[in-house]
Amino acid sequence: MTFPAYPTYEDSGIDWLGAIPSDWIVAGLKHRFNIIGGSTPKSDVSSYWDGDLPWITPADLSKRQSRFIAQTIRSITKAGLISCGTTLVPPDSVVLSTRAPIGSLAITAVEACTNQGCKALVPLGGAESTFAFYVLSVATEQLNVRGKGTTFLELSSDELGAFRLAFPPIPQQRAISAFLDHETAKIDTLVEEQRRLIALLKEKRQAVISHAVTKGLTPDAPMKDSGIEWLGKVPAHWTVSALKRLFASADYGISDSLEPDGSVAVLRMGNISGGKVALNDLKFVKTVDKNLLLDINDLLFNRTNSLDQIAKVGIFKGADFPVSFASYLVRFRANNQNSPHFMTLLLNLEQLLGLARSRAFVAIGQCNLNPTRYGEIKVAVPPIEEQHEIVDALKGALHEIEALIDAANQALELLNERRAALISAAVTGKIDVRDVADVLPFPIDRVRARGLIATEIVERSAFQSTFGRVKLQKIAYLAQVHAGVSELEGAYLREAAGPLDREMISDMEREAARLAGIRVEQPHGVGSAVTYRLGDRRAAHRQELTAMLGVRTAKFDKLIEDTATIDTKGAEAVATLYAVWNDALIDGETPPDMEIALAVLSEWHPEKARKFRIDELQTWLGWMRRHGLVPTGVRPRTSTGRLFA
Repeated sequence: MTFPAYPTYEDSGIDWLGAIPSDWIVAGLKHRFNIIGGSTPKSDVSSYWDGDLPWITPADLSKRQSRFIAQTIRSITKAGLISCGTTLVPPDSVVLSTRAPIGSLAITAVEACTNQGCKALVPLGGAESTFAFYVLSVATEQLNVRGKGTTFLELSSDELGAFRLAFPPIPQQRAISAFLDHETAKIDTLVEEQRRLIALLKEKRQAVISHAVTKGLTPDAPMKDSGIEWLGKVPAHWTVSALKRLFASADYGISDSLEPDGSVAVLRMGNISGGKVALNDLKFVKTVDKNLLLDINDLLFNRTNSLDQIAKVGIFKGADFPVSFASYLVRFRANNQNSPHFMTLLLNLEQLLGLARSRAFVAIGQCNLNPTRYGEIKVAVPPIEEQHEIVDALKGALHEIEALIDAANQALELLNERRAALISAAVTGKIDVRDVADVLPFPIDRVRARGLIATEIVERSAFQSTFGRVKLQKIAYLAQVHAGVSELEGAYLREAAGPLDREMISDMEREAARLAGIRVEQPHGVGSAVTYRLGDRRAAHRQELTAMLGVRTAKFDKLIEDTATIDTKGAEAVATLYAVWNDALIDGETPPDMEIALAVLSEWHPEKARKFRIDELQTWLGWMRRHGLVPTGVRPRTSTGRLFA
């Protein structure tokens, strides 16, 4: 699709904007917005924290999954607000991170305040928040140029207020925003399709590797029971052995202080990815014991990291400069009966990674797996000649898959470039989209969409003895990420009972009451279970709902039917497992069941380990597969909420 230019232009006087339509006005942000800074209550005063007031930080903005923000990683109380002098800003304010990273954005969906790393832009008139969001999203480089500081860049209120943009008349701003909402949504759908394709290709790659390194290349080879639960049967001539028997040596890395320059490069955790060792983002030391210099085909094992990164192995292919490794890595050298290339493939199997991670010592934010515990894991390996054959055979098979992954990544990059270019052209006046915006379908109001979904779920589920607010929350999350009801626009926190968007649930209950007379009941007082009483306008909005959902109706209906067969605890387990699994797919990972279950127990919320056993979670994963509740990496991603509810 091509778009016309505006009839007439004039010079904006701003290099990066260039010529702008003649009826647009250049103005500093301080002339269009009230710019409000933030602050932080004292961290050691518990009465200031975990209140009802969203407290936005740069971390919240960098992790947001939609344009709007209603929930934050941390919240404060009214006392905390008063104590530090931060200011509540109204809904529809633009919040911008002004400390490194400068330029992350969101629009407030509720009253909120910020810390000192953000500024809120409250419209004064002459500016529309969504337009400002889009134009600031393409001005990140210009904003960073204006940042000052030695330790980290920071954009002051004065610098931000003086930052000039070109503002069209309000009707044009709204037309541009409507156009961009529509067009970016289409691009975002294509982006998600590419991400799902990449995830599926990675899953196929892993399956090809897994079969070759655990079953061999000969389909009719005699088999034997390995005695290893995750491995099952293996070729009869393969040897079952503990990992430690396959290594000639295991060495910890150096703990010296690292510098930007030096004569010896030092590899760290981030240099290991996809079975490879990347020579980027290097740090250095001046000298190191020659015994701790890497040789070609050395294996580096990640012994200390987050649970999703620990136990990964990369093979060192050599460098034209001396290279060593940091202390949270371990160097393994394969003995003369084993191929380091085969070992790399074997050790990065998802099943083996999951088993290894189950043996790690888990602490808050970090895990450790020492070589001794790792070395006790049993595997089955073929003779070295067959290892070489398997490695050679996989090179060809994997080359095709990796080429498809590369092509999908390139398509993803092009889509993101297209998205950014379209936004830039529209908000700087290089294309005139007013006529297009006039004929765009009017999007359904988010609050009404939430009410329609809530009404349908409650009216069809209220007969269940265990149905209440908790189960509504879980079905709503699954409706968005599994059934594709993107109109909900939820932003989900990892809370004690599973994925939760409090502001969305409030909207759903309030609108369901307005649409269908559904009443919230909490007979045993605050903190007790919430149930719902149906109104007298049942099924009155089904036609509007099906018109909104279209072909998604069948999937949404099946979700309600399937979850009707399980109780609230089951719904909590399913929604949480789905979220952990889906988040991993979004991040490009394809975790095995053991890793998904472990992440629920150790990375979600302390309450999970008290509620569920690992075998229960694995049973629920089986239930999910039988009912087609398998994620594909559709956003939004969940984010960390309060540790204690």
